[in-house]
Amino acid sequence: MEEAVLEPTGITAREYQRKIAETALTGNTLVVLPTGLGKTIIALLVAVKRLSLFPASKVLVLAPTRPLVLQHFRFFKEHVSNGIETVVLTGEVAPETRAVRFENSRLVFATPEVIRNDVSEGRYRLNSICLVVFDEAHRCVRDYAYTEVAGEYKRAASNPLIMGLTASPSARKTRIDEICEKLAITNVETRTESDEDVTAYVKEVSLNWVQVALPQAYRQISRVLRDALDERVGKLRMMHQLPSGVPPSKRILLELAEKLRDRIRRGGPRMLYGAVVLQAQAMSLMHAVEVLETQGVHNLSNSLSRMSLAETKSARGLSKDPRILEAQRLSRALGDSEHPKLKRLRDLVAEDLRTNKAAKIIVFTQFRDTVEIVVGGLNRLDGVSAVRFVGQATRSDEDLGLSQSEQTQILERFRGGLYNVLVTTSIGEEGLHVPDVDHVIFYEAVPSEIRMIQRRGRTGRTRAGKMTVLIAEGTIDEAYYWTSRRKEQQMHRLLEAAKHKGAKPAKKKTTLLDYS
Repeated sequence: MEEAVLEPTGITAREYQRKIAETALTGNTLVVLPTGLGKTIIALLVAVKRLSLFPASKVLVLAPTRPLVLQHFRFFKEHVSNGIETVVLTGEVAPETRAVRFENSRLVFATPEVIRNDVSEGRYRLNSICLVVFDEAHRCVRDYAYTEVAGEYKRAASNPLIMGLTASPSARKTRIDEICEKLAITNVETRTESDEDVTAYVKEVSLNWVQVALPQAYRQISRVLRDALDERVGKLRMMHQLPSGVPPSKRILLELAEKLRDRIRRGGPRMLYGAVVLQAQAMSLMHAVEVLETQGVHNLSNSLSRMSLAETKSARGLSKDPRILEAQRLSRALGDSEHPKLKRLRDLVAEDLRTNKAAKIIVFTQFRDTVEIVVGGLNRLDGVSAVRFVGQATRSDEDLGLSQSEQTQILERFRGGLYNVLVTTSIGEEGLHVPDVDHVIFYEAVPSEIRMIQRRGRTGRTRAGKMTVLIAEGTIDEAYYWTSRRKEQQMHRLLEAAKHKGAKPAKKKTTLLDYS
């Protein structure tokens, strides 16, 4: 027979963690904390109290990926006493088995797609769940599986309570509002590194940006591609599809695509089809310029080759443009020419390892083509054991994805020191606990404050760390770097406003103080 009150074991909660947990027990709460300040401990405190209050109930902890689900499972398993039945539900478990394990467990850890699919198929209901924890809650927008699970939970649960955990919700008020609406948030609890109750636990992370100059040959190819881009943009302006005097950006072109599709659906004129082709070609050219300037000619050659093999009308037309053919010729003439970032990266990694032979380093890049190049370039250095860490999708025989078990194995080897440099894409941004990373290096700047914060959070967890952003001078790298800095500042202002304003006040419920 279980005791009436459960307590977490083997941890000592910090004062700010207890305060946030007390708030989270009074109503649905969005918890925004910098990485490394113990969001999972707060979830644990709330979970054990909810299980004590509702002895016949369950707690559901959701995370976007299987490695992150397993990470939470291990943490709770270690720190929850009384033999509470605990289970992991992912797509690797047969549906019939998932249904039985769900019914027989009180702590359930799962990916949201599994819960959504099982509930929609009627394998079980969410009525007995007294708490759902949505880790990486910034994903709870649009049609991501979190939104469907949250909607079903709010409809079905007898004693509902929701916690959203994130280090970076958004710099857009509309997106923060959407997250709060989908999760029915009534409380926002946020802290920054400068708040009095957390400063003692924050490890210093030095922020650096390193500029590299583009070779003249790169600039020549860039001019050729930009000439082709300017032609398409000019035609769209003549068709009154783009405003004059406003430099085109990816966002503007994506918004134009959506507008054009909508007008065509509503029976717009045939000339819009020509605008659709021009918009798609402009996007491809803008991408080609970015790839060349921030990644290198090898990446550009791969990108242009894929374009020539595509079967869309826009790609076929673009591949015949003399300027594209000229860009391909100039790229081939450069052969295996490295982007200057790669040499600078090798210098940074070599310096880290000279200073500390046990250093652990993560290199982030947006492009899988670049992952291969960086791993190969770094492994030429003495003392470096770099490894590729990418998602599950296989794109070609040369670009194989990694299964979730392979991802887990690589992370374990990185933690254990078998590898000392992890080279990854966005798959490495969220939540994965890799302690004692000394240096996080961005191979290129990112325009997203969410991605900036997530990546930076991989270091400075248990000791001081470094973050370095490599920037190609005079390219989109510079604009992206300053954009993400500005957005992060805006995000903190919005969260402070939400915290002090509050949403609809919830009724007073039992808090941790009642059981202290």
